[in-house]
Amino acid sequence: MPSRPPLTRAVDPLSMMDRNRTLLVDTSCYAYKQADGVDMEAYVFPVPGEPPPEGRPAILFFFSSTWDAGLVSQFAPHCLYFANRGMQPILFDYRVTSRFPAATPADAMQDVRSAIRWTRRHAEDLHVQPDRLAACGAAAGAHAALAAAILKDFDDPADDLAQSCVPDALILFSPVLDFSKKGVGRSKFPDKKMARRADLMKHLRRRMPPVIIFHGTADRVVPFENSQRFRRKMWWRGNLCKLRPFETQGHGFFNFNVNPRFYEITISEADAFLVERKFLQPIPDEDGTPRLAGDGRFHRND
Repeated sequence: MPSRPPLTRAVDPLSMMDRNRTLLVDTSCYAYKQADGVDMEAYVFPVPGEPPPEGRPAILFFFSSTWDAGLVSQFAPHCLYFANRGMQPILFDYRVTSRFPAATPADAMQDVRSAIRWTRRHAEDLHVQPDRLAACGAAAGAHAALAAAILKDFDDPADDLAQSCVPDALILFSPVLDFSKKGVGRSKFPDKKMARRADLMKHLRRRMPPVIIFHGTADRVVPFENSQRFRRKMWWRGNLCKLRPFETQGHGFFNFNVNPRFYEITISEADAFLVERKFLQPIPDEDGTPRLAGDGRFHRND
């Protein structure tokens, strides 16, 4: 599993436009697959301390997009937080049309499935527990991560299908869930048949991994009511799905560079969700109130 050359602040022009990109300098960069002759990158963050013999739980991040553009470094601040909590964070790139003009949502779905399988295949090298993989994504990244748990196709033919691509928990921000007229993204598919196959509302099943969704009620990109309908359908099938609405907030409210307060709230609640699922141990303070790793209290606005 050879790593790629490290990034450097001095020669990386993208750091001028992408403030989070400098946070990738200390990561180990790997090519988790090739697509159209291009290495698709995985950025593995350093975690303080020695890994336990059984490995660490891992959290895999897939950036926000509507399949057109996006920054792989978007969730770098989240990675630093979870690294300090003892999880192994990994950022993954996937295909979008700004860099792969012929890409479709199906390609993004293939890439995310490949990324999850790559992590499980290299679990020993990465010092992670293959049955403790949480997937976190936003918008199209959230759709692709959730599709890996729900849909039976959209696999990369080069993948080892003996490795499961189903994550063990899902943390979703403003997710794309519906390709009907009530949803978003239908026109991105080559044909309506493929869009129906990728429509998560139409393919929900029982025995899904637990899910938490953070969504602004004023989101103009991905309708909030789709998350409400998705949650109802999940509960009808006996699946755990928590929906955390953020009143009056738009599409990207959770990003550190947009609103540090909402970043802190959502990451604290994601932490609590992972504690409930036994991915993490709680961090009590002197009065039993959990804290953020580093500093700051656990905040809620509900």
